[in-house]
Amino acid sequence: MQNVKQIIFALVFTSFLMGQELKEKAPPNHIGTIIFQAEEQIENTPIVELGKAFTLSFDDLNADEAYYYYTIQHANADWTASELFKSEYINGFDEVRIRNMSNSSATLQSYTHYALSIPNRDTEIISSGNYVLSVFDDKQELVFTKRFVVYEQQANVQVGVFRLRDLEGIDSKQRIEIGVQTAKINTRQPDQEISVWALQNYRWSSARKIPKYDYVMNQSLRFEYDNNLIFEGGNEYLFFDTKDIRSAGGNVAYIRRENLYQSILYPNYVRNGTVYTYAPDINGNFVIQTTEGFNPNTDADYTEVTFRLRSSETNYDFYVTGLFNQHLPQPVHKLEYDSANNLHQLTIRLKQGVYNYKYIAIGSAGQLFENGVGGSYWETENEYLALVYMRKFGDRYDRLIGVGIGNSRQIQN
Repeated sequence: MQNVKQIIFALVFTSFLMGQELKEKAPPNHIGTIIFQAEEQIENTPIVELGKAFTLSFDDLNADEAYYYYTIQHANADWTASELFKSEYINGFDEVRIRNMSNSSATLQSYTHYALSIPNRDTEIISSGNYVLSVFDDKQELVFTKRFVVYEQQANVQVGVFRLRDLEGIDSKQRIEIGVQTAKINTRQPDQEISVWALQNYRWSSARKIPKYDYVMNQSLRFEYDNNLIFEGGNEYLFFDTKDIRSAGGNVAYIRRENLYQSILYPNYVRNGTVYTYAPDINGNFVIQTTEGFNPNTDADYTEVTFRLRSSETNYDFYVTGLFNQHLPQPVHKLEYDSANNLHQLTIRLKQGVYNYKYIAIGSAGQLFENGVGGSYWETENEYLALVYMRKFGDRYDRLIGVGIGNSRQIQN
């Protein structure tokens, strides 16, 4: 009976999603440290080659060994649900319980660690394209979702990073150029069958479609002049290091011990309007590490991290963001103003490791200022991802036939 309910629920849920953009849903407070690890990719890079394995892991801070289930939804290039039946993109089935779970070991914060690896005995992805993996609890309530893409190695894709041609924005923006080799793909109408999307530092909120190629040279579609190829440079991410939970350092000013260890970070300052300063970062990512154990999945503890932003500005709301909250800041990530110390501060619980983060500002009317605190500079190191899709006449979904990566470390004039 339970299986029948799950099947009916999945059918209704999939029908409901048709035509809607499948966005990432942030997890509740008791779910932490969501990590997507694809084979042969840097941790938390949401791209995986068709036929290769990936693992999604997370922690439940309720530590009650709750049951969680997963579903996988195929999407079009614009992240609307595709028309494919599940049997057309999955060999086997989903709506299965995540069986791999283990409890934390000798930590002040108890938690249960879950890990889902695909392919597994129940599920194998057999089609390329965009995907959304959804995690549900045993009450069939949606807990969180995670976007990722599965690609075929059909088209060779090059991405170059350049300074702007125009003087307006030349000091704060970067421009990319994309080349798509068509020698190995059979397309007679590339302007109708090929679509290209680009994003910065793997942030889905930065993704934009490049409408059409500008010209063809040596069997390569060249995308060079569209305004959607221009991105704000932003600034290098801030960072902190809590691998050693008992010691300051790594931008941790001092440590306190209450129920958990508390890591108080040095105050940050508004960098917008200042001179650019290079500081190596991992483009908003985080890496779980600990000096107190051998397996960071279950040996790393959680610490209360206090962020502090030195500013007297009260006309904007400030939030802390990074991949640790999927670049989806919630009300719990909003800094509160401390007038006595003339700073905004926030404390959140994070697992030990090395983290990148930044501050964003939101105005009273809800307008987002992504780089209002950190500023935007052409020199900033950013990584750009180009996604190339093909949908031939009569096809019912967008195949992801190639990906390309470029970095502004090699920025050209």
